[in-house]
Amino acid sequence: MRKTTAAAAGVRVLHKALDVIEALRSAPSGLALTDLTARLRMPKATVYRILATLESRAYLDRTGDSRYRIGRKLTGASVSGAPGQAEVTRAARPHMEALLGLCKETLNLGVLDGGEVLVVGTLESPQAVRMSSKIGNRRYPHSTALGKVLLAGLHDKEVRRVIRSLGMPAFTDRTIVSADALVVELVKVRAQGWAVDNRENEDDGRCIAAPVFGPDRAVVAALSISGPLPRMTSTRAKGFLPDLLRATTAISAALGG
Repeated sequence: MRKTTAAAAGVRVLHKALDVIEALRSAPSGLALTDLTARLRMPKATVYRILATLESRAYLDRTGDSRYRIGRKLTGASVSGAPGQAEVTRAARPHMEALLGLCKETLNLGVLDGGEVLVVGTLESPQAVRMSSKIGNRRYPHSTALGKVLLAGLHDKEVRRVIRSLGMPAFTDRTIVSADALVVELVKVRAQGWAVDNRENEDDGRCIAAPVFGPDRAVVAALSISGPLPRMTSTRAKGFLPDLLRATTAISAALGG
């Protein structure tokens, strides 16, 4: 009897999770927790647990204003007109190629996936000594310029949730390992419109990144320029900003941002 009761409870939870998914499918622009709770007439705590689980497995995404929507694992594409990875990489490619010709340093295009930075596009520097990268690489967001830009597109509450889930390991003695310090850093990133990894992810490299915007000016990706020390000085990295921002502005325009 106990096993039967437990099994029934498990099935009920599954039905509730499917109800959440179906409700979000009917609202492509997403729904906030309170809207879902009212629509489904479920306890707020129950809906929140389901949402948190589905989001942690990348079945749901959360927008900058904390609305939940169907994620790539369930759609295989974009939702609500938001560009998917393939669309972002297609739009970015020609501008990345032009930027590589100017800076001669490695370029990375990244998106936030399950709280991690997922590299979806890369062009390596033609120089013998260079920072290397591969499509599909995953990185912590707190220690990278790409990650800071992507986190800056979220509310602070969501940033704290992400870093609680992933942790904040120190990769160098310069890595930000405090949630409060990261939140302060993101205020600066939002204000200036770009971020720097100042030897925070690797001792021998420096990186600068800027956001790519989609519809509704949501941050959908980030583009970075990275190079090895001592070639990539702070001054040289910041000197790339005008070209980097021109590239991200052009990519954003192509995506409707």
